[in-house]
Amino acid sequence: MGKGNYQLPEADLSGQKTVEELQSHKGVKTTSGAAVAEDNQNQTDSQNLLQELELLRSELKMKSEELVLLKAKFSGLQQNDFQPEVEIADHTHAEELMKMDEEKFRHLIENSFDMFVLVDSNGIQHFVSDSCEKILGFRPDELINIPVIEQMIHPDDQGKVIDTFKKAAIIGSGGAQYRHKHKNGGWVYLEAFGTNQLNNPGINSFVLNVRDITERKLVEEELKEREEIFRLFLENSPIYIFFKDENIRPLRLSRNYENMIGKSIEELIGKTMDELFPSDLAKSMVENDLDILKNGVKIEIEEEFNGRNYSTIKFPIQIEGKPTYLAGFTIDITERKRAEMALKESEARLKELNATKDKFFSIIAHDLKNPFNTIIGFSDLLTRKIQERDYEGIAGYSRMIGNSSQRAMDLLTNLLKWACIQTGRIDFIPECIDMVELTSDVIKLLSNLARQKSIAITTRFSPLVFVMADKEMISTVLRNLISNAVKFTNPGGEVVISAKAKQKEWVITIADNGVGIKKETINKLFRIDQSYSTMGTQNEKGTGLGLLLCKEFIEKHNGRIWIESEEGQGSKFHFSVPKG
Repeated sequence: MGKGNYQLPEADLSGQKTVEELQSHKGVKTTSGAAVAEDNQNQTDSQNLLQELELLRSELKMKSEELVLLKAKFSGLQQNDFQPEVEIADHTHAEELMKMDEEKFRHLIENSFDMFVLVDSNGIQHFVSDSCEKILGFRPDELINIPVIEQMIHPDDQGKVIDTFKKAAIIGSGGAQYRHKHKNGGWVYLEAFGTNQLNNPGINSFVLNVRDITERKLVEEELKEREEIFRLFLENSPIYIFFKDENIRPLRLSRNYENMIGKSIEELIGKTMDELFPSDLAKSMVENDLDILKNGVKIEIEEEFNGRNYSTIKFPIQIEGKPTYLAGFTIDITERKRAEMALKESEARLKELNATKDKFFSIIAHDLKNPFNTIIGFSDLLTRKIQERDYEGIAGYSRMIGNSSQRAMDLLTNLLKWACIQTGRIDFIPECIDMVELTSDVIKLLSNLARQKSIAITTRFSPLVFVMADKEMISTVLRNLISNAVKFTNPGGEVVISAKAKQKEWVITIADNGVGIKKETINKLFRIDQSYSTMGTQNEKGTGLGLLLCKEFIEKHNGRIWIESEEGQGSKFHFSVPKG
């Protein structure tokens, strides 16, 4: 059979694309499904063709043997000058059959989309069908009698092809996929199936059926790339992604489900919802999933699992217009829920604080108004008395003006300090403080007030009482609490200041034997929205802000302040500060 002597059908002259050409047009090539289906069909056709070639080979071999016998008989008859007509007729019929079979064989090879090659054990090709030009761009004669493996096969695939030849030599057949050089310089993916059953005289040869699978390989590589991208997405996705089959069993899951459920992905795939989630949640999931598959709708729901909140969107995946699979993604919204709840609580708290502050400032305005009214009233009275030269009682009027002025000053001072705390403009500088010394200094400041009422102020401290605190703040707390104790203690009474050591703190107590506090009144103390300012035992008025300021300062130290009191039995004010 000659090489390159047959005209290829016009439809076969379009040429084949190399790997590079196909990759540059990946956006317009056939779909992967169509390519694989066409390739499967071509594979079947090639296998059928090989079977038919094998049958033809057997028939040709038989006809050749018959022809040899006929020639031998014919030659013997000539030597004996005897030529029976029947023997001549058999010889002519055999030759005609051989020509018909040869023509059929040639026609099959010429019109095949595959390439047929006869190659010896050294990799030298002795026959290449005309299809090579449309597959590889080379004419058949350009590939004859050259070391194809070394010159035409991709270096990475040469070992694979050599192993295929060795296998075919041993077991009679073998196949491989490899890259072959195209005449344009690119590479073409080929799939070859070979057999060593056809042997030329004097040549240990293999018959190869070779197919161009470039487009199929590119589709496979693209599918592998897409699968790898999808796999990495599932491995690293910050959200939970799932795919379920029509029986509501997981097919694919993102890796983070392992942390959510506490099982490996391998243990989760193929399980029922009852095997993965609590029964109530599983039942709800299955009902939703079946509804989605039945009606082909998308839904969004919120669920709770293991104390956390999740938002899930589920939707059907339709194949041929029918919902076949279920997919979706889940987001952990626990922190968002907590933030929303905290925001609502903050809004409610802010409204409450605004209302409280409004009430507080109205109280402060009232408490400021009273001492100034007293000051103005007695100032006018004092002026009139002096003008009238009536000096009786003016000393008392002056004392009233002084007391009211001092009360207004105390209120303004406390208000200023409280405002500084609220706005963060007051410095908090804790240091190691000797409470014995600090308490003694405060007592000296209040000694005149106590002396006027003949009240004794005593301390019952151990020699070493050191705290870690802001000196100015603790001094203000002591001043307010001791002055309150003096104010609400009857003349001749006693105020006792003591300290008790705890594990990490000191508890300071200011106790008096004064009038005490009603139980229902205790709950109003330390509150910004409540006004508690009663008269002392000699009609002294408080500022109404001192205890609130004490609470703010003690809490700044992460301490506590509280009261023990009974009406008519005196009061005990306690506060804690860290040890120094």
